[in-house]
Amino acid sequence: MAETASKKPSLKMWLVGSIVLNVFLAGSLIGVGLIAQKHFKPHSDKNLPALTRMVEGLTPANQEKARELLTEAALAGETDMNESRTHREAATRLVLEANPDPVAIQAEIMKARRVESSAKDKIETAILTLLLQLPIEERAKVADRLIKGPQRARAKAMYDVKKAQEKAEKEKTGKASASAS
Repeated sequence: MAETASKKPSLKMWLVGSIVLNVFLAGSLIGVGLIAQKHFKPHSDKNLPALTRMVEGLTPANQEKARELLTEAALAGETDMNESRTHREAATRLVLEANPDPVAIQAEIMKARRVESSAKDKIETAILTLLLQLPIEERAKVADRLIKGPQRARAKAMYDVKKAQEKAEKEKTGKASASAS
């Protein structure tokens, strides 16, 4: 009995132990490799200003020209945006009155939209002017980025609308079931 307790591991046990250890080490190395690949993978810098991302791919001289042109257009539209904020603040004040006038509120909102549209027109005109000044090769590199609309804002707005519709449907079905009872 004492001889079986002190028996040394057989060759099969060493082989099984070695295979288990090698599989563990191989898995660890693969995991470390995947983590390192993800960590060191180059990715676009999301913190760069939008203007910098828009003009990537242009020659340095054209990048500077684009920055100047688009900055001038944005600054020209800033007065329009300030006026729009004033109209929206006026609409907010009208909403908070004891007897709000819906027509006056809608008029202020329409004025704000008209002025915002004017600011956007200035920027879009500057973008078009810039695109027409660029050589065809560079124009092809940046046309999509300069013309594309704010997809994230549109997607968020559509998501909010969908959620509001779902909520309204739930309330409607809830009222219908309550009245049926």
